Amino acid sequence: MNILFNAFGIQDSGGIRVLEKAMIECEKNFANNFLIICYKNKNIDIILKKHLHTNNFQFKVIQKKGYLHRLYYENIIFRKIIKKHNIALVYNFSGTAQFFSNAPQLVKMHGLVFYSKELDAAYIGNKHFLMWIKQVYLKRMVAKTLVSNSQYFEIQSTHVKNNISHFINTNNKKFYIKSDVDVSDHSFFKPKKYNFTKKIKFLYIVGPHFESVHKNFIDFVNVLAELDGRNIDFEISITLTKDQLENSILWDKKFNSKTNFLGYIADKEKMQALFCDNTIVVSTSIIETLGLHIIEGIKNGVIVIAPDEEYSNAVYGDKIIKYQLFNTESLLNSILNIMDNQVDCEAYILSLQNDLKISENNKYKAITTVFAEILKV
Repeated sequence: MNILFNAFGIQDSGGIRVLEKAMIECEKNFANNFLIICYKNKNIDIILKKHLHTNNFQFKVIQKKGYLHRLYYENIIFRKIIKKHNIALVYNFSGTAQFFSNAPQLVKMHGLVFYSKELDAAYIGNKHFLMWIKQVYLKRMVAKTLVSNSQYFEIQSTHVKNNISHFINTNNKKFYIKSDVDVSDHSFFKPKKYNFTKKIKFLYIVGPHFESVHKNFIDFVNVLAELDGRNIDFEISITLTKDQLENSILWDKKFNSKTNFLGYIADKEKMQALFCDNTIVVSTSIIETLGLHIIEGIKNGVIVIAPDEEYSNAVYGDKIIKYQLFNTESLLNSILNIMDNQVDCEAYILSLQNDLKISENNKYKAITTVFAEILKV
């Protein structure tokens, strides 16, 4: 059968990695042919080069021309494509759907920006009302309209369904909880060594959208200032360029001398090298569907800290070290407790690794299995 793989909207870090994993799952599924439609960007180009000669893949790459053009393309042009290629299923990889499609649709909820009461509160609480209208509310109305008629949803964790249910009636929806994480034994590394009499290495993994409200980057910057004021020896590694940070009002240039400006890292080995001894990965996101940056930290054997939100417990397990969002003292105390040897680092890391293996192994392991179930309905 022919399956339309709608990958519009995927352009950086976590989304790119999850997209490639799904493509790897599909490339040996010879019972189906896949028409993959995506926007042109440098990270997509890297993936295309790897899979250009896959026999059951056909790619259609178009230039990004804005949100309205995407609505037109997905709802008008897609209808023609579905008819021309006799499409049996539309896989909407980045959370959208089509008004006029006669083919069944599987919607992958790749982001929860439009389905988060916590994020709403952050906008309104900071008096960003007009920004919330533009960046969240109007897009939510479109997204809700698009997906309300969809029956099948792919999610990565139970908390995703819970968040969606606050905005959409999910009683007649079918949710497939699928793993996007490799939890085979060889993908996990031994816990790194920690000696807090030496320099601490803070690793902050984020894409170019780091200024978005839901990434809550200011929590990280604020705690750096507190640590600096206490003369604690630390360095920062961050997956942004120096220009990106210096052009942001959220960044404090006094940390430049302590910072390794890494930019986007495509090479797997270079990325793994960042998870080294004395490293603490900090996440400040208000909402995540999965949070691959924290999962990579767990798998690579380093200490991770995440906000005390539903997604943290649902994805990483209830043993993860947490802090209260928008509370610098809470994040500071989480770090100081680790440094004061109140945490058994090795035991903590191993417990998170074990919980992650159990959780991910209880999910669907391949998207092709989900395709097969839907096509048999």
